[in-house]
Amino acid sequence: MPGWYFSTMVPPPRPGSWTPHSVEFHRTKYGRELLLDAAFVRAMPSFLDAPGPHVLRFHDILLVTRGRGTFRLDAERCRVAPGVLLFTRPGEVRAWDVTGLDGACLFFTEEFVAETFADARFLDQLAFFRAGRPSAALELTRAERRAFLARFRAMQREIRALRDDASHALRAVLYELLVLLNRWYTKRHGAALRTPPNATVERFQRLVDRDHARRHRVADYASELGVSPGHLNALCRGALRRSASRVVRERLTLEAKRLLAHSDLTAAQIAFGLGFDDPAYFARFFRREAGRAPTAFRASATGAGRARLTATGARPGSRPRARPASPAAERR
Repeated sequence: MPGWYFSTMVPPPRPGSWTPHSVEFHRTKYGRELLLDAAFVRAMPSFLDAPGPHVLRFHDILLVTRGRGTFRLDAERCRVAPGVLLFTRPGEVRAWDVTGLDGACLFFTEEFVAETFADARFLDQLAFFRAGRPSAALELTRAERRAFLARFRAMQREIRALRDDASHALRAVLYELLVLLNRWYTKRHGAALRTPPNATVERFQRLVDRDHARRHRVADYASELGVSPGHLNALCRGALRRSASRVVRERLTLEAKRLLAHSDLTAAQIAFGLGFDDPAYFARFFRREAGRAPTAFRASATGAGRARLTATGARPGSRPRARPASPAAERR
């Protein structure tokens, strides 16, 4: 099947929103369902064909073996060079500006891990996949590169043979590799704070992900969850070490950064699309949360211009067309 890795599927956009292209996992590339794959970029001609900014619906870990340039993930700009490892979580907006890219690409769905591992939140506890991680990139030593590639090639051998128990063998190698990656990552960036799971807080985070553009008040979320705003704040402080209102503000700021970095929407359109009635108030909100004005952030995030796909011999990918934003129905 052509374009199996980046078989782009664009979901229906929300009114007044900018929607990046969505890339789904090809579950039946090998005939029967397999929710993990391991391949070099050079073996995936469509890897750099995703048009402009896009999001993945699966986890992706790429060890760069050749090529240089920039990889943008949400508001972070990562250097692309041999030996750099790049981590992408589902839903993060990404764009490439690279020349001659090749690398070992490991990608898998969350259910491939969750359906077998005792801890359903195992991936969330890994420092390089946690929200608020210090960086989406990790530069490996030569010894670490060899260790990564040895396990990567073991996965490739399992996939080529595709025995009946291949999924079990692949999970075993993946688990070992993820533990190693977490050790290497925390050695450079420090250990992530591990907190016990809380079902109410996890539901709250899912609601904020879904409704942040139309509901800004903690009281609205607390009402749907059946708890008081004070209790929800206490739960968030215990599980996340931050208040419920900060969770909402951080999610709004993240979405604003994505739109400023990857879309052509004006700051006013972004403000209305995120539920702010007054663009001036949005600008003050963003400056307070991000430390700079929206225009300054956009200039910094995009550099001299919008990042484009510039693989050797390939034309830059087209950008999704921005759609005018409309005011959200609910006031802040």
